[in-house]
Amino acid sequence: MLQSKVSIKIISPETTHQVRHPVLRPGLDRKSCILPGDEAESTVHLGAYENGTLLGVCTVLDNPSGTQFKLSNGQIRGMAVLQSTQRKGIGQLLIQEAESIGKKKEFAIMWMNARLHAVPFYEKLSYKIKGDQFEVPVFGPHYMMIKELL
Repeated sequence: MLQSKVSIKIISPETTHQVRHPVLRPGLDRKSCILPGDEAESTVHLGAYENGTLLGVCTVLDNPSGTQFKLSNGQIRGMAVLQSTQRKGIGQLLIQEAESIGKKKEFAIMWMNARLHAVPFYEKLSYKIKGDQFEVPVFGPHYMMIKELL
């Protein structure tokens, strides 16, 4: 399995675009990779590297309690692994590191809006669907998924 050679590092918002663009925004303007909250001081961007090559990315947003959830929470956003290295454990490493950050920040909940095809991946990592399927224009059907950390 590839994941033993992969290291997870904190990266800049702009660096995430190297993977976000081909995986999440193919055919769209590169500026579409800029997501709300990317530049917030509390946001953490993670990159999965092997031999200096960026293979996957994930962003952790610090969302205040009392908005969508009554408990402290973090949102995983912009999760993407290059197609050539998918299904090799890289996404799992990124999520584990995101959850570790969430625990350090004392988030009670981690959540994301998952594309329909990614739901089984998140379910394997103990995330549960919350609510009904919804449509994100241009990107298709999604589910909110959550996991309790504390």
